[in-house]
Amino acid sequence: MIFSFFLTLVSGISLMILVLTVSLLLIGGENVLYDIQGTDASLFAPYRRFLAGRCSDRCPPPLLYASCLCLLMIFLFIPMGSFPQFVETDGDFIVIVFLLLASQGLYIRGMKVFSGEIYQSFDTKELFVLSKFAVTLIAVGGTLSWYALNRGMPGSIFSLETFTATSIWTVTGMWGKMGSAAFLLLLFAASPSRGVTKTRIVDNVQIPEIFDAIRSTLAPAMIVSFFFPARLGLALGLIGFKMYLVDFVSFWFRVMLVQIVLAPLAAKLFNKARDKSPERPGHLPEMIIGASGIIFYMLDLYM
Repeated sequence: MIFSFFLTLVSGISLMILVLTVSLLLIGGENVLYDIQGTDASLFAPYRRFLAGRCSDRCPPPLLYASCLCLLMIFLFIPMGSFPQFVETDGDFIVIVFLLLASQGLYIRGMKVFSGEIYQSFDTKELFVLSKFAVTLIAVGGTLSWYALNRGMPGSIFSLETFTATSIWTVTGMWGKMGSAAFLLLLFAASPSRGVTKTRIVDNVQIPEIFDAIRSTLAPAMIVSFFFPARLGLALGLIGFKMYLVDFVSFWFRVMLVQIVLAPLAAKLFNKARDKSPERPGHLPEMIIGASGIIFYMLDLYM
């Protein structure tokens, strides 16, 4: 009993460290490709700063560490190909939204304590980008859960594993696929990845950069789980460790493509179309896309 608990704890910590490592490497790629402003925006700079344990003039308060931990814990609920969720519940969406909002609250509070000057330099979009993503996730996840319930998809309707095991593209008709495309665009536009939000590097301060790295990778991981699930190892006829390894690597390759290429490109096109509007539409375009997605799914069920 004790050994099993210890093994599970070590495995969970190992997974979160791996996610952190991948996240730091991915934002290094974003820094280079999208010319993010900072003192050192090279590919491996975030990872080198993490290994060096640099804390600027003074170490950040525990609240900032807690904010990073909340984000890392979300990855325990995300299935990665044939590699199942590390933690499986009947209410994954609810837990994930709670962790998103808790992480943002801890981060804002921690930044105020850590450096009022840095906190004042952030604009509202930078500070509350996780709230925007959480609201988007509620709309998308709620609609997909309702659709899964009425369509009779196997599994818990609030679990990500349900949509990884059965691709939403295979169970929807024309209207449902249009709704999926609308939700995909909505998640791209709400993604907090650096290629979308253009978040700055904060003077090589380690913990805010780590938070930014995990936050940037979170939305692409959710998008892959919802809309681009694949079990490549199973398709290749592999079993056991080889199957899990191939699917795990395939999952993170798709996350990289979404984070570095697809999300920034889609967000750029979306923002360009919105900027052509003669009046400032605010969040109206996102609301229209979200409402369209919900209507398309209703049409798919009842027409």
